[in-house]
Amino acid sequence: MKIRVAIVGAGLAGLTAARRLADAGCDVVVFEKSRGLGGRLATRRTDFGPIDHGAPGVPTALGLATGGAFWPDGRDDGRGVGVPGMSALASALATGIDVRNGVSVAALSEQSGGWRLTDSDGSDFGPFNAVILAVPSPQAEILLAPFPEMTADLATAEMLPIWTLLLGFNVPTGLPQTIQELGAPLEMAIPMLAKPGQTGAERWTVHARPQWSSTHVEIEKREAAEILLTAFKDAVKLAAQPAYIAVHRWRYARVGRPLGRPFVETADATLLAGGDWALGPLATDAVSSGEAMAARILKTRSVRD
Repeated sequence: MKIRVAIVGAGLAGLTAARRLADAGCDVVVFEKSRGLGGRLATRRTDFGPIDHGAPGVPTALGLATGGAFWPDGRDDGRGVGVPGMSALASALATGIDVRNGVSVAALSEQSGGWRLTDSDGSDFGPFNAVILAVPSPQAEILLAPFPEMTADLATAEMLPIWTLLLGFNVPTGLPQTIQELGAPLEMAIPMLAKPGQTGAERWTVHARPQWSSTHVEIEKREAAEILLTAFKDAVKLAAQPAYIAVHRWRYARVGRPLGRPFVETADATLLAGGDWALGPLATDAVSSGEAMAARILKTRSVRD
């Protein structure tokens, strides 16, 4: 009999767990509240071309395994990236998996037949043999409120916001097409044309520092765009005016303080919660948490069988 597993969250940790479980023969259903996949494996489609505005890359092996390309980004040994954008990696991970977009899970309950999920509209899903929560730790805390044995440690994990500025230009800026390390309030600027498979108009992603973003997390998007664009122009001596300007607020963008282990779980290991927040700030940490949760479910099931 197949194990039926519900995964809440279609970010890198959730999709990694889903892929491993599906490849092991499990019946997997992924619930994602947004319309897209990948969480911070995010690509904004614009008239100037795609702009990655979340994670700039993933572990090279994962990127290549999901149809991506290797990017010798100049900051380390390189990383894997999606082509034409990072969201392509998420789509590849989700191939053949039942993903339910637009479903905001609001409650969990364990009944005699297994776990059931209820969304914000009151719809019911289940039963499932196991559930994985692969969402940011503050969101996991809300869903796990009825399970204090799991939430006791979650408060030790800290996640930080990041404001991100997206720019597109009609004419070349003259800036070197390499990652720019910048001073406060900015952290770095990443040119899309530096990534494999990218052509066309010049596009940039500019990330603010977590500290600045935390202080200004609730400002209006227009104000954030004005502040970050001015800071970027001053930092790189930019004369050209962008023809496309947008901002995105990642409320749970980066791990400030990790939990310190791959996941938390109930005593019977049928409800687990994890993500990058469990292990650290890198995409590798999200992958490791997702793989660990999938392995735990498979091991627990094999022992019971």
